[in-house]
Amino acid sequence: MKALLNKFITQDFWRIGIIQKSPISVIDQGLHGLDIQWLNCSTKDFEADPFIFMIDNTYFIAYEIFDYSHGNGKIECIDLEGNRYPFFDDINAVTGHKSYPFVFEENNNIYTIVETSDLNEAVIYQYNGYKFVKKSVLLDNGKYIDTNIKKIKDIYYLFTSTADEPFKQLLFYSDSLFGDYRLHPSSPIANDKKNGRNGGPIIEDNGNFYRIGQNCEHTYGGSLQVMKITHISSDLYQEQHYKDVMPVEPFSDGLHTLSSWGDLTVIDSKNIVVKYQNIYRKIKYLLMIKLGIEKPFFDTCDENTKREI
Repeated sequence: MKALLNKFITQDFWRIGIIQKSPISVIDQGLHGLDIQWLNCSTKDFEADPFIFMIDNTYFIAYEIFDYSHGNGKIECIDLEGNRYPFFDDINAVTGHKSYPFVFEENNNIYTIVETSDLNEAVIYQYNGYKFVKKSVLLDNGKYIDTNIKKIKDIYYLFTSTADEPFKQLLFYSDSLFGDYRLHPSSPIANDKKNGRNGGPIIEDNGNFYRIGQNCEHTYGGSLQVMKITHISSDLYQEQHYKDVMPVEPFSDGLHTLSSWGDLTVIDSKNIVVKYQNIYRKIKYLLMIKLGIEKPFFDTCDENTKREI
């Protein structure tokens, strides 16, 4: 009964932190002792999945705001002063859940791949000077989540998993950014709750590459497990465990995203808080699911560790 009560009164509270260091420095040093600027950009309890990028010498952070009242997320975008920008408005207008706004630069253009798994496809969007607009469907026939692309030696590697199997890390490759993407011979490259789900973009440092994995072995978004890529080509992929990155106070109950642009790194971390008003909200939401009023979306570690609804 106590465990059941805790499920109804607890909730994950996520916030974004900025660190004035390169990602590999953050990973090697760990978060303890680092100067982290924690943002508080809205009244929402869930501000997470941050991706930092630069346009016209201005830094922006794209991140997910999750609405616990109906179980769907959308993408917010701010500069470092907290001013909001409508870059993702067209994407937010699409039906369903949006999260993990992976943003990257290629050939002097800015692109994003936002998780829109309800659409059963992975889509790349291009920034046109005002907003991100749909450019191409990279993968279809799958509920793709947490998707990254990295170009290495003229080959584009696409790392992803699916909502049905979030910890089975799939690898695709292509000679072109916009496809045709083929399943890599080594795929799946991971199938483990410790690192099978992406927690940020591929990091490049001095010719080495690192994949960031969410460690959900004990709780959703518990920490990060960094994997060093020891070999990557069109016919072989290998990686090995490199470092664990653990959360720290004042948000010490979880950590599940790390991204960077130059020497600026952003993370997200959580506290698990008690809110007795959650009892009404969660019962209401479960009834909505039962009656089919709202399509549920669960960002899952497994059936027993669903994101708190």
